[in-house]
Amino acid sequence: MEIEGYNYIISSVALAKELHEVGRFDIVKEQFSDTLCYDSYYENLFGVISSAFSGFYNNYYDDEDTEIFIFSDDCLSKYFEIAWEYGKSHNVPHEENPFVIEANNEARRHLSYCHSMGWRLLGYTKTKKTARQSKLIVYIATCTCDSHATLAHGLIRLYEFFSDKCAEFENRMTKNVEVNENMNRKGLMAA
Repeated sequence: MEIEGYNYIISSVALAKELHEVGRFDIVKEQFSDTLCYDSYYENLFGVISSAFSGFYNNYYDDEDTEIFIFSDDCLSKYFEIAWEYGKSHNVPHEENPFVIEANNEARRHLSYCHSMGWRLLGYTKTKKTARQSKLIVYIATCTCDSHATLAHGLIRLYEFFSDKCAEFENRMTKNVEVNENMNRKGLMAA
């Protein structure tokens, strides 16, 4: 017996599991259809694409048969603020900044599986204000590969990357503050 659309049903479950693993099950609750069927697979994909990052804009261009997606988020902005701070304190130019290089490598790793999909990570590090305007742009030309699925899975992993790196940095900063406070207390006690 063959189940109609079995692969789409399994793909929806896998997508929900992946979102749960990165702490974004809220997208499943808000965007996924209540009924699990193969007809809802593409709705689920577009739910992920439109919700993975808090800022989302898209447009379809008939003349070129191309979709453009623009994503922004607090974790993306915060990440590039950290990159700006690092570049400023270590006198490192944008193109040599290890945070910028790592972010581009991560985007390449998760968004380069389909020949008809291109991306550009606009991570600004010139000033703190421009860092807040950082964004990810993805374009998809019509093709036979499942580029929207590639994009949905890639966005989940990129959100996880930016979010984890920001949390890691915050934890390091908190520990540094605690160490400094302990040293100051010990210094005051010794005096």
